[in-house]
Amino acid sequence: MLDERSYTLLKTITQHRQVTKPEVLRMMQVSERQFGYDFDKLNYALKNLHLPPIQLKNNTFILEENLIQAVESGELYEMNPALVTISKEDRVYLLYLYTFIRKEPISNFHYQTFLGVSKNTALEDVKRTREICEEWNLSMIYSRKDGYYLIGDEFDKRRLALYAVNILLDSPFGNELIHLPLNDWGYDDFIEETESVFAEVVKKHSIMLVKSRKNEILPFLTYLRARKKYANLNFPEYQEHIIERQNAFLAGKEMAETFFGKEAVSEQYFVSLMLLISMQESKYENALLEQLAERIIEEFERVTLLPLENRETLKKSLYDHLVPAFFRISFKIPLVNPLINRIKEEYPELFEFVKIALAPLSMWTGQVISEEEIGYFTLHFGGYLEKDKRNHSTVNGLIVCSNGVSSSLMLKAQLKEMFPNIHFLNVHSIDQMTEIPKSSYDLIFSTVRVPSTKPVYLVKPLLSQVEKNYLIQEIAKEFPSLNYRNISVDQIIEVIRKYADIRDEERLFSELVHVLYFEGFKKGRYSPMLSELLTKDMISFTDERLDWKEAIRLAAKPLSDTGKIEDSYVDAMINNVEELGAYIHIGKGIAIPHARPQAGVNQVGMSFLRTKTPVLLLGQEQHKIDIFICIAAVDNETHLKALSQLTKILADNDKLKELKQAKTVEEIVNINNEGESK
Repeated sequence: MLDERSYTLLKTITQHRQVTKPEVLRMMQVSERQFGYDFDKLNYALKNLHLPPIQLKNNTFILEENLIQAVESGELYEMNPALVTISKEDRVYLLYLYTFIRKEPISNFHYQTFLGVSKNTALEDVKRTREICEEWNLSMIYSRKDGYYLIGDEFDKRRLALYAVNILLDSPFGNELIHLPLNDWGYDDFIEETESVFAEVVKKHSIMLVKSRKNEILPFLTYLRARKKYANLNFPEYQEHIIERQNAFLAGKEMAETFFGKEAVSEQYFVSLMLLISMQESKYENALLEQLAERIIEEFERVTLLPLENRETLKKSLYDHLVPAFFRISFKIPLVNPLINRIKEEYPELFEFVKIALAPLSMWTGQVISEEEIGYFTLHFGGYLEKDKRNHSTVNGLIVCSNGVSSSLMLKAQLKEMFPNIHFLNVHSIDQMTEIPKSSYDLIFSTVRVPSTKPVYLVKPLLSQVEKNYLIQEIAKEFPSLNYRNISVDQIIEVIRKYADIRDEERLFSELVHVLYFEGFKKGRYSPMLSELLTKDMISFTDERLDWKEAIRLAAKPLSDTGKIEDSYVDAMINNVEELGAYIHIGKGIAIPHARPQAGVNQVGMSFLRTKTPVLLLGQEQHKIDIFICIAAVDNETHLKALSQLTKILADNDKLKELKQAKTVEEIVNINNEGESK
């Protein structure tokens, strides 16, 4: 039996032909013992499939040609549930889809036969499926006459079906599992028919779709065709008008008429909606969404204190991401984001700021925005904020990404960070590759397999440190001009192992990769805590009556006195208020003066001033300020952790009251420390 872990091992070995055993251990994050178990299980499964086993000699994997052909042709993946171990979660979603397109009354025996499991296991799967249905406002009912069937709103049934497709596609067996219910009910021919019609209509109407989204929508549309349940979905009139105004509506209408007939009018809107949530590029065809993109950018600037460069470029890329997100959120279409935990772990402060900045989107749609959606917007802004590094490259890299605008931006930012001496062309989809002269690039980084005579490196939109290390080594082997020291990290580790005990091999490997392959390597930038910036010498009180300019100068004095900012930075903060208005007033009597780093910031810093008498910002009564917090940012990132902690304190009415009533520097420090630890 082939389970998910041994299947992942097979994919890892076949996708990275040069990979060694130590590298596989690090990439899969498994022990020697776990690897041995998975490797034996994989070879046993290959034997049952009448394929040659993978050999391991001197930590190198040896694959016979017919095994490679079986993997690349897809022949290996003609899935039979009896030959693989399908996870509990995957079985539940397969069971739902199987029921979603049922042709006849279903009994427990149907489920046993379909999944290749025992009676008790099938009953447990049914129980869990019923629980999931309840989470989506649905019920899975059983009667002697009708067997198992679904009760609830048709739109909710489809939402869960789409979610099930997404979950299954994200599993190691994804592309194989997704067709099992269709094949079992005899809908094999629907798959190719759907793909053919879909491709023809999309091409005819010149619609660009995100490849990963298209891969979700295609099987989902096939399930809808197999379901043959064209209930009236009752789109409200205002929603119909919104969909009709989009270019995708003509394509959706034509596709729905082909699949379901002209009489199924509600399907025209539904299929159009599926196209809209999968769009890759959109022209400024919706003034309201264009305005919404601008509002989100303004809110992001406000909460992060980052005046963004190249706003029009950011606005266009944000609009491209916003269009499908707007329709997903408005119509409560589920989104699976397999990167969400990594995003929250690696960009916690940015995630929180983006969450706040998306308030206009939540207000316009009338929906709470899920963490999965916020995660993709975080990737979008995170990729945009990454600083370009100087490079004097002679190697040109092409990036092919099928995961949409936000993921593309983040992937490019990571690759530029890892390979400062590679010049990266703009990100392209696989369909655009034929238009790019091969002479313009030397290698390809891609999220999907692409046919090319140039070296192709498969990557994920968000790379783990282990994956980054492996990729750096692979590039260094293939392009010696980028390898400043032509030495293998594994060789060095083996030498070290002879003469010393290695306490943390993974971290040692990571450090060695950077030392060997990064020119002028520097450790990642440190992000200080609030307590490290708002120290005692940065906090002051005054009983003087001040005008707003004097207040800003006095608030900034600790930063000036310690050399963290130049006088020019103080002038810039004042000039910004004169030119842009009272934008530094964030409410509740708090002002946060700031300017661009280029105006004279030498070191990241914060300073705090409490005035006994409120100061009228720009001399206006509606802008009474008694707390000034000056922020000096050196870049787009270093200050975000401290700012995030400060934001939480200021948003807490009790903490804010304490700040305003504090009489000593020590009290302010204690309040900040308490708020920081929450």
